[in-house]
Amino acid sequence: MAYPEVISVENSVREELLADHQGEKTDWVQVGPKKYLLPSKCKTEMKIFLDIKTRPDDVWISTFPRTGRNSSTGTTVTQEMVWLLMNNCDFEKAKGLNLFVRSPFLELDLFFHEETKNKLLEENADNEENRIIIENMSKPVFETIDDMDSPRVIKTHFPPSLLPLDLEETGAKVIYLARNPMDVVLSFYHLTRLWRTSDYVNTFQQFCRQFKEGLVPWAPFWEHVQEGWERRNNRNYIFIFYEDMVKDMTATIRKLMEFLEVEYDEETIAKLADHLNINNFKMNPSVNFESLRNVGIFSKDEQSFIRQGNERGNKNEFTEEMKESFRQWINENYENTDLRFPSKH
Repeated sequence: MAYPEVISVENSVREELLADHQGEKTDWVQVGPKKYLLPSKCKTEMKIFLDIKTRPDDVWISTFPRTGRNSSTGTTVTQEMVWLLMNNCDFEKAKGLNLFVRSPFLELDLFFHEETKNKLLEENADNEENRIIIENMSKPVFETIDDMDSPRVIKTHFPPSLLPLDLEETGAKVIYLARNPMDVVLSFYHLTRLWRTSDYVNTFQQFCRQFKEGLVPWAPFWEHVQEGWERRNNRNYIFIFYEDMVKDMTATIRKLMEFLEVEYDEETIAKLADHLNINNFKMNPSVNFESLRNVGIFSKDEQSFIRQGNERGNKNEFTEEMKESFRQWINENYENTDLRFPSKH
């Protein structure tokens, strides 16, 4: 199989994106025929990601960014759930290890531009512990992934077409999580403002336009989600709507238990559902990543990584005109797919 082409965006687009995402200093690229948007480091690293050797007992969690309750909790809850299901529901072990260690974010290093990383290190010149955190988070996961114990649970925002090439051969499992884009866009906007490695400085209105035009990281959205949807009946894939997870967490746990071929008694299932409840989850330091605010990776001006606890979140930042434009965009894209999101807007 040929590797996807990685090309720089047009000059006008580059200028716009570099001005808006101030954590990236060099360039933005588009990958493959669907033109997935990623930072400049992807030029040298995409082939490395594709050549990663998967294992039969791997679990890969693929989502478009911010597939969660106006937070990252859709993806993060799924990571925590899957890691526990694959590790005998060892809650004490989970509590003692940060989720970034237990379930690494595959392409996170792409967003640590060398200049931005050095700035963070300089700000922590007198704090060796914080400097170690910065070095560890910016280190490419592909350098350490082979040393991870099995079963590995790996998070990525890459679409299925950009996952390791041997995945189908080894039978590694893939969980694709999707959420209504009208909910995703607001949360993603705040995420890009929260992470100083992205440091988005423009308006929500501008971000919405870029989102629809495929000019935000990992976009285009519909092509990304459609890739997961088309594979939903593959033996090693499962497709889950975030809205269904919110509606019935226990049912989602059971569905994933069947997919992952693990069994637990009713007491353990109930304990896991309670552990993943938003009120408990947002207070869990191993998954809420609030320590990154002290390091300086998170902006002090933005809300926490795990933001609001209701499914639809706070869309007060949408003007009526923006809402209508977004609904129209969703309906236009529905014409090209039989995928339908459970959430109605």
